[in-house]
Amino acid sequence: MDTKNAFHRLNPLTVMLIFLWLIGIFSPAQYITTFAEVPISTAKDGQFFPSSVDDGKGGVIVVWEDYRTGKDWDVYAQRVDRKNALMWKSDGLPVSIADRNQRRLRMIRHNKHAIVVWNDRRGRGSWDIYAQAMNFEGKMLWQTDGVPICTNAADQSTQAILSDGKGGAIVVWEDERRSSEFQDLYIQRINADGTMMWQQDGVPVFPSESSQSTPILVADGLGGFYAVWWDVIGADTWSIMAHRLSLDAKPLWDTPLLITPEDGMQGEPRVVADGKGGLIVVWQIYENFINDQLYAQRISPDGKTLWQDIGVPVCTADGIQKNAAIVSDGKDGIIAVWRDERDIYSDLYAQRIRADGTLVWQKDGIPLCTVGGHQDRPFIVRTTDNQFFVAWMDYRGDFGEKSVDAIYCQKIDLDGNLLWKKEGVPVSTSDGEHHPPFVVPVAEGQCVVIWSNNQRDNGDIFLKRF
Repeated sequence: MDTKNAFHRLNPLTVMLIFLWLIGIFSPAQYITTFAEVPISTAKDGQFFPSSVDDGKGGVIVVWEDYRTGKDWDVYAQRVDRKNALMWKSDGLPVSIADRNQRRLRMIRHNKHAIVVWNDRRGRGSWDIYAQAMNFEGKMLWQTDGVPICTNAADQSTQAILSDGKGGAIVVWEDERRSSEFQDLYIQRINADGTMMWQQDGVPVFPSESSQSTPILVADGLGGFYAVWWDVIGADTWSIMAHRLSLDAKPLWDTPLLITPEDGMQGEPRVVADGKGGLIVVWQIYENFINDQLYAQRISPDGKTLWQDIGVPVCTADGIQKNAAIVSDGKDGIIAVWRDERDIYSDLYAQRIRADGTLVWQKDGIPLCTVGGHQDRPFIVRTTDNQFFVAWMDYRGDFGEKSVDAIYCQKIDLDGNLLWKKEGVPVSTSDGEHHPPFVVPVAEGQCVVIWSNNQRDNGDIFLKRF
């Protein structure tokens, strides 16, 4: 047989079918590139609640709460390179092992170092805020066990962190120095060498008589930043507020902006920058906690709402919609994913909203995963210009007889097409209890999923690349 010319004698249609099969058009699930599960820390007792940033080289830096002493929670970290090799000491490097507990970790990255912030109770009397910087070789750059951000005698908690774009960070937290019942938000800026740049123990975002909580920081891309929070007055007036400030803590608006409708109960804000100096906020409206709904609003840099007065209805289907996750769609709009209870079991639904506030996909969203059992706590990131990766907690094997949980994932595109098999792809189906995943996009369209699981002891940290 003349094998050299056999291919050229095939029917042109046959050639085309072979070509399409080779590039995976008929079976996109064949081209899910996954790697082996990597144990990040399996030290004794327990490691939980990982947070992570990419290292700019296709790898990640991971931090977590660590209970290996059996008496106190500490902060540990590990770097994993683009080939999934552990770069630092086995089971991680200590970031802070100060006396008593360090918890609720948040992290940002600069070109040559990362900064992590946490709640700290080394003072024994109250919770404080501390931070540490580490370079990519695993060297701690500030004083041993971190520098104090705020050590006011009252409790500080629920902090968030934002890069200042100059090697340092801005930190915001809930602060009870005025009242243990009505906390305020305070902020502090720390430079690259660990020096506080504003007044000791921080400055208030905006003093008020309400209770301010669940702060989020977002850069405006214009040299300033936004603080967004949940604002509560009494038992039935819950709102989402935003304020814009400069890098020297000066307010850029006269007063904070009320994002949500004036009346009613709203909460659980989710925020992303809109790419034009403003931001987009998604929140939950509570209707007797049996028919909660999701709405969205876009805010301009001059403090104006750009969509409908009451916001755009992301989903108003029957049942509760909650635990939303959002990401920029790369076109000045967003994609939102949430837990949806319109059916007997909670499922995952998604919606895309354009920059002008119009909904792209079908009313009340498209189903992302509706297999049996519950799906919850989605985490979404953008991996390429037109593709998005979602990971979530999945209880498809749990129908009341026993507790069975896992982590699954899916890829979607800008048109809402599911790129992998309909029921999702397993990240981890190991024995033991899983905790919600943390996802980091890295180079070449890949992403890394990080989670904790107690299959071996109280809890370990694992990683898987897709």
